[in-house]
Amino acid sequence: MKQLTVVIERNKDAFFAYLKEVDGCVAGGKNYQEVKLNLDKMLQIAQKEDKDLKKSLSKGYKLNFEVDLESVFDLIPEVNISQLAKTGNLNPGLLRQYVSGTKKASEAQTEKVMKAIKDVSLKLNSIMLTVN
Repeated sequence: MKQLTVVIERNKDAFFAYLKEVDGCVAGGKNYQEVKLNLDKMLQIAQKEDKDLKKSLSKGYKLNFEVDLESVFDLIPEVNISQLAKTGNLNPGLLRQYVSGTKKASEAQTEKVMKAIKDVSLKLNSIMLTVN
């Protein structure tokens, strides 16, 4: 399975995405869901037009998304900022400023936030629900 990197960026009006590995495969949308859907459509079109690309993706592909810290909570609004701050031993007020874009996180702070998100992800992935 081939790994593809999707970079999603936003401005005040819209979201934009492109695939690092596929030249010219770009899309826009008014939210994450729309830009992801539109990028998937563009990738389908690119495969129809480029036989080499179609062949390289014939065993499937996985999209990995790169977003800025401000966008993470738009992408996964289910994450509670206060609880994530507690998990990552972060200042919740400062984390809210990073999320709102009023402050930019340093590389070290961004890594701490990502570690906290990964810790939550590991907890979620370790759970198996049973049916009674």
